[in-house]
Amino acid sequence: MPPVFVPRMNTIKIIADTAQEALEQVQTQVGPDAVILNVRPVHADGVKRLWSKSRVEVLATAPEPPSTQENVLQLLTAKVQQLEGALQGTEPSQTLPPNVIQMMQNVGGTQDAPAAPACVQVLLEMGLRPQHVDVLTAQLQKHLGGTRPRNLIEEMELAREVLVEQWHRFATRAEQPGLPARVLVGAPGVGKTTALCKWVTQETFLRQRPARLWRLDGTQPNTAEFLSLHGEMMQVPVERVWTDSLDVPEDTLRFVDLPGVPATEARVEELAAHLKPLGPAEVQLVLNSAYDLELLLEQARVFSALPLAGLIFTHTDESDDWSKLWNVALASELPVTFRSGGQAMPGGFQAVLPETLFDQWVSTAMQG
Repeated sequence: MPPVFVPRMNTIKIIADTAQEALEQVQTQVGPDAVILNVRPVHADGVKRLWSKSRVEVLATAPEPPSTQENVLQLLTAKVQQLEGALQGTEPSQTLPPNVIQMMQNVGGTQDAPAAPACVQVLLEMGLRPQHVDVLTAQLQKHLGGTRPRNLIEEMELAREVLVEQWHRFATRAEQPGLPARVLVGAPGVGKTTALCKWVTQETFLRQRPARLWRLDGTQPNTAEFLSLHGEMMQVPVERVWTDSLDVPEDTLRFVDLPGVPATEARVEELAAHLKPLGPAEVQLVLNSAYDLELLLEQARVFSALPLAGLIFTHTDESDDWSKLWNVALASELPVTFRSGGQAMPGGFQAVLPETLFDQWVSTAMQG
């Protein structure tokens, strides 16, 4: 049974003859920053289907205001103040979630075991793996020099700055100049083709950029018929064979879909051989955020034999454990470029900013 899409409040539905006409109506009615929740073909009823051309249905809504660092830090400040009141007996402790009380009480250390910076210990309580503590602590001390932050709030601000800087270093190192082919790889069943369709829809429908798709076979045949059907609806050509002789304008975005392969060294080595004919490529590893962290780390480790440029996490509507994304990014030294949730096209597909991801991580943990 196909997934049921439930639109948000204040959603408008537009049906037009072409994707271009639908986009123009969206921009007129909602504005240039409209969020596209879903794009799908619609057909006439009954026998009219025999001679009527399918149309395009678009669901759109206005963008939600982004969360800011200030709001998240205010939330953290309030929790700290509540804890202080609870410990001093001036405020009942049950106003705080138990995980926050435990988190803050664990900050300190002993004479025999000096504590890491308080913010690092809080991040550990929030799900940061111990393997990252030494590097993060060293970076914090480098930033601090001989000074000490006045309180935990300032330490958390500094931790945010350090992690964001690391993220940007990962992204800079993995950058590919020009417009290389964008290739999505990953294990079977992680939602790779759905994520690719969402990405293509955003580029071609919202940004009006020319694109071309390649649905290529690997060791196994590529059975993603959905990709070909989606390309037809979006009027994006879908090729089945990669050839250098194909006349493609230089400004055309090239997207490549390959069959998913198990995360074994032998299969990834075979996949690498299929990537070579593509030339310079921006290879994105697709991971299912609903999977266990250890499995995600293992998949990232095995696929790191490829020249990866970033990570795409799918099924983010099924998990709010943002520590997974941070742990995999830090372990693989790769940025998370996009996150994707749900089956709607291209709803739930968003570029990831490390600042926003850190704020969501803290906000979710503080709310218990």
